[in-house]
Amino acid sequence: MKKNMIKNLKVYFMIVNVILGIIAFSYIISAPTGTDMGNNEGTTIPGSGTNTNIPGGTVINDNPNGDSTGVGTDNTNTGDGTGGTGTGTGDPINGGWGTGNINFQSIIMKAGIGVGIFSTIGSLAGGENGALWGSVAGAIGGVVAGLAEGFGIGPVWSSIIGLSVATIIFILTYYKKSTQVVEFGCLPWQAPVGGDYCQMCNNYKECSEYTCKSLGQACDIINAGTPQQKCIWKNPNDVNSPIIKMTKVSKNHTWVPNNAVRPPATGVIIKNQLSSDGCLKAYTPLEFTFTTLDTGTGVGEPSQCKIDYVLTTTTATNNSKSLYDDMTYYVGGDDLYAYNHTEKLALPGPDAINAVAPVLKNNGEYTLYIRCRDANGNFNVDAFSVNFCVQKGPDTTAPAIVGTNIESNKPILFNQTKLNLEVYVNEPSECRWSRTDIRYDYMENNMTCDTNVWEMNNNLVYTCRTVLTGIQDRKENDYYFRCKDQPFASEGDRNVNQQSYHYVVIGTQPLNIMSITPERGSTISGSTDTIPVFLTIETDNGYKDGEALCYYSKGNPAKEEDYILFANTSSSHHNQRQDLISGNYSYYFKCVDLGGNSAYNSTNFKVDTDKREPVVVRVYRDIGELKIITDENAECSYSLKNCNFEIESGIKMTSFNGKIHTTEWKFNQNYYIRCMDNYNNQPNPNTCSIIARPSKIEPIMQAIEL
Repeated sequence: MKKNMIKNLKVYFMIVNVILGIIAFSYIISAPTGTDMGNNEGTTIPGSGTNTNIPGGTVINDNPNGDSTGVGTDNTNTGDGTGGTGTGTGDPINGGWGTGNINFQSIIMKAGIGVGIFSTIGSLAGGENGALWGSVAGAIGGVVAGLAEGFGIGPVWSSIIGLSVATIIFILTYYKKSTQVVEFGCLPWQAPVGGDYCQMCNNYKECSEYTCKSLGQACDIINAGTPQQKCIWKNPNDVNSPIIKMTKVSKNHTWVPNNAVRPPATGVIIKNQLSSDGCLKAYTPLEFTFTTLDTGTGVGEPSQCKIDYVLTTTTATNNSKSLYDDMTYYVGGDDLYAYNHTEKLALPGPDAINAVAPVLKNNGEYTLYIRCRDANGNFNVDAFSVNFCVQKGPDTTAPAIVGTNIESNKPILFNQTKLNLEVYVNEPSECRWSRTDIRYDYMENNMTCDTNVWEMNNNLVYTCRTVLTGIQDRKENDYYFRCKDQPFASEGDRNVNQQSYHYVVIGTQPLNIMSITPERGSTISGSTDTIPVFLTIETDNGYKDGEALCYYSKGNPAKEEDYILFANTSSSHHNQRQDLISGNYSYYFKCVDLGGNSAYNSTNFKVDTDKREPVVVRVYRDIGELKIITDENAECSYSLKNCNFEIESGIKMTSFNGKIHTTEWKFNQNYYIRCMDNYNNQPNPNTCSIIARPSKIEPIMQAIEL
């Protein structure tokens, strides 16, 4: 109401000024040039060319070109004056400086008067460059009035024409700039209040819990998991609204019941335990939590809660149901039905608010109104109030830099010399940075800051944006920030940081992939249809000696998003298991460190399935030993009884190079030998790889007679 009243007063004031301007404009501009201005010396107005009867003087001559000489006497004075001299054919009546019927002196005078009048109106009316556009409109109007009078239109009508033109131009060019804050939010969809549509779920062949609860907040499943599973309206006769109970408040704050609230409404007063008056410190975050309880049982009841600075009431155009819907904000910024609800806010002091919005003076006293609605749509008509005050008086505290969007002491990409950074301040401020720790006034680089009270972000802080330059590789780069608060206050009232906020950017070097297994061109074998293959990568350099995250892709990836993160990574050693069937494979790898440095590499290998047991390809005696040779690397053992034994429990044969196996040579002794390869391929039970029996053969002597 106060805001509208002030706006109306401004409009009335502007109208009065326009009326006064019209009167002054008409009178001054329509006054004939060269009229008697009360000069008792008996001279004409210089340059006017208009004969003026001087008291006690007599006109001698009247020259059409504007020359006139007056000589006369009175009782005490002698008048002697010379009229102005026109150029070309001046006005024979009014004289003046001009060409033809156009009197430039008159035009300039009228334009000047128009500029003065309309610039004043524009300045008083405000708006975007109101005084400038008022001057333009007045000047054009004055020129039009002068031209109209020169072409024979009377002084009154020429003044009206000029005034009309000036007014039209002023109206067309004048505008006021205003800032309107529009808030929007994306909230999850919520099922309708109540349970009017619960039974619809039972018309389907299957009514799932998800479908049931999507039809209404009060819908629920009964006989879950049985053929008689149904969706019903749980507690349809519930008409009790939730009870709001405060449970927690920020550290160093407390709450007490607000006895000034008239029942059935309830509320609390939050106080700052560190201040003598209990008021909160300006721009300090306040957080409080409350729970919602069922009126009848006193146990927790999931509810949806809204909060507002204005207490909504019923009117002739709305009903009690709209009391909840008309509230502006959801508690905590979400519309979920929950037992506990937390609200966080930070408010400026009264001086800061009054500096930008004088009509909103509240002397630092705030009351928040809360209503909560249960699943059946019941809400507390009498709002729960939270009352607190913010400290008054001048702001004597320097702003606090509370953080940045990129943490300090973090690495940056190799060869990157600039960094876009956001700096967060607890109150509207102007901030600067430098490479050295110096006073705010001496810092060379300005940040772009949100300086209006209403530009607080979701984390209840104000954002300053800048670009840090001159970043060097392979070293720590130091930066220093300082801020000055109250951007719209006089310099003497502002507070500046006496200590800098130290920020460090770590320059890095390129990241390298040092090794990959399986190696390029290798073969991985196994005895099963699916063979486990372990991808292994070693990284180095970059940030922190190769500490990185590594990704893989089976085949050449079409885009970066096709890479898959290793199961074991985030150090300089990375591995990932893959279970593969027989075939040829190509894998591509990407590793990225914390600074954004990346390295790429690839490998290809073959997977071979080996299900065949080792084969003994040769057996013989060699230097007094029984020796067998297998067609692949194997482990062999024997029994002196039969083939029915486990290879691990048999008598081990000595192996050389995996394929040569030996044991002692005993005549007429049966050796039941079983062999197993590296993939556990072996003969079937009670089956030998070979049975060997050493024997002695006498040499046959044959005499050959010659």
